[in-house]
Amino acid sequence: MLKNKLALITGVSSGIGKCLLLRLLKEGCLVYGVVKNQDRKEVLWAELSSSLTNEELQRVVLFVCDLRNTSEIESLADAMHKENLHPDLLLLNAGVGFYGPHEELSAKHIAELSAVNFTAPLLLTNRFLRDIKNNRGHILFISSVTASKTNNTHGCAYGATKAGISNFAKSLFEEVRKYGVRVTVLAPDMTQTDLYRNASFCAANDADASLTPEEVADYALFALTAREGLNLTELTMQPQLHRLERIKKL
Repeated sequence: MLKNKLALITGVSSGIGKCLLLRLLKEGCLVYGVVKNQDRKEVLWAELSSSLTNEELQRVVLFVCDLRNTSEIESLADAMHKENLHPDLLLLNAGVGFYGPHEELSAKHIAELSAVNFTAPLLLTNRFLRDIKNNRGHILFISSVTASKTNNTHGCAYGATKAGISNFAKSLFEEVRKYGVRVTVLAPDMTQTDLYRNASFCAANDADASLTPEEVADYALFALTAREGLNLTELTMQPQLHRLERIKKL
């Protein structure tokens, strides 16, 4: 179903994004992955080169684009269109998290939350939506379970950006569904990624207290491979237990 589709995925250097890249390669997609900087590109390329077949490696292209910078996003879109590359699948996965009492967040961190989690997905959707409409494609947003909560203590700014993108995605589907475009929001809870590297907490060391990025990627693939005519508008994933541990700072 996805063979030979062109997929553009943000945030592929690790975690959910990297798993999405690998899953779609196995499905036969041509995958264009977005990483933040050249260092991450080189590390990821080395990892892929040692683990993928030559045929799979030929279907991967990595772009460097700092999603905090709107001009770089514009340049990415222009570069792809100049090469006549028009995505069938747009997977907006990249995200950042900063946590703590809201008055303790820096202006820089608030701006980065807004830019990466909210503005970048809106702008990428804006620049590639004509392609997706022409191809009767699929847009998938990796949001968060916090989007539907109103008690995101010590994470209210993060939760607000995710609520914004989830609301945008659901409204976008109503706008484009008549063109055969599908739009999905995937909202995972605590997942074993480095999203919490800036937090004072993490999921407890218990298999029932967190999700794996592979599990999230599997459910993304479930949505992307649903039969034509069926749109999975929103999928929420939660571990059985809500159990956190404090991170001891060195």
